Amino acid sequence: MNETKLDELIATLPRDLAPARDLWPALEAQLPHPKPKRWPLASAASLLLASLLYWYWPATPALQLSALQQELQYQQALTERLATLQQVDSAFGDWQWQLQLWQQAVSQVRQALSFYPDDPGLQQQLASLYQQQLSYVDQLAMTSP
Repeated sequence: MNETKLDELIATLPRDLAPARDLWPALEAQLPHPKPKRWPLASAASLLLASLLYWYWPATPALQLSALQQELQYQQALTERLATLQQVDSAFGDWQWQLQLWQQAVSQVRQALSFYPDDPGLQQQLASLYQQQLSYVDQLAMTSP
């Protein structure tokens, strides 16, 4: 049977013809079901990857500060920058959640430093996390109305 003949036969069928039973449940069972997106996991993984990349970079003069001095400077800078924020652009979504992720990463590196206080890789990673968080807050401040 060629296509023209098939088209003619289809055209002769009544338009209000309905199947004897509902076919949707059988079709729906055959459809692939999308998996839920794992954005929080992806964000955490990208943060971890960025932290690991900074782990192997050579030490900077900022690493020569004692851990306590570094922590105090970071907390002071973060507090000052957060105080300047009045309203954050909605395009950033849950920006406080992002800051909490960085804080968790900082806590984990600090815990590792309690076991290995002289490890330059951990010190570099901590300094990098501090700088990333401060840069993010600066970006929030620049785009806030």
